[in-house]
Amino acid sequence: MNTVNRWSRFTHWSMALAVSAALLAGCASIRQTPAPTLAANDAVAIAPIANFTETPAAGGSAAAIAANVLRANGLKDVRIAPVEGSGNAMFDTAQRDTGDRRLAWAREQHVKYVLAGAVEEWRYKVGVDGEPVAGLTFELVDVESGQVVWSAAGTRSGWSRSSLSSVAGSLIGGLLAPLRPTQPRS
Repeated sequence: MNTVNRWSRFTHWSMALAVSAALLAGCASIRQTPAPTLAANDAVAIAPIANFTETPAAGGSAAAIAANVLRANGLKDVRIAPVEGSGNAMFDTAQRDTGDRRLAWAREQHVKYVLAGAVEEWRYKVGVDGEPVAGLTFELVDVESGQVVWSAAGTRSGWSRSSLSSVAGSLIGGLLAPLRPTQPRS
């Protein structure tokens, strides 16, 4: 009888855990291509992130979070690329003619990769609950070839008591998780 009660409790906890995981998984969506092999000393520049939202400075916030995530992932040389003097993002992904300037700057700085991206959504939903929601896309460009070697897109929403920065940080952390340096073999 005691074994049956233990099994029953285990089954209830397992079911509760499975339901919780399913609910949390429904709050986020991430799609990405396979990541390239990175070394800890590869220099990565974060280009100004295009802001396609109505939230001021969402692109700057996303770039700052992305830089910190990449450093936490183990990359030692993560830089923030400069913004063009006119106030527009020099590397705004909406302006395809800036690709040559982005790569020229990165080559001058001896950067191996440039992380570009766009903020598609960065707000609190309208309504009683006011849930935070973030949506982003990223592209990792190999400076030498000019080719996109990795890309990712994702969205995440939180509960009404969540902050927008925590939801965005979680999303960016999930998106950039594959961009970790390989561990040297002993």
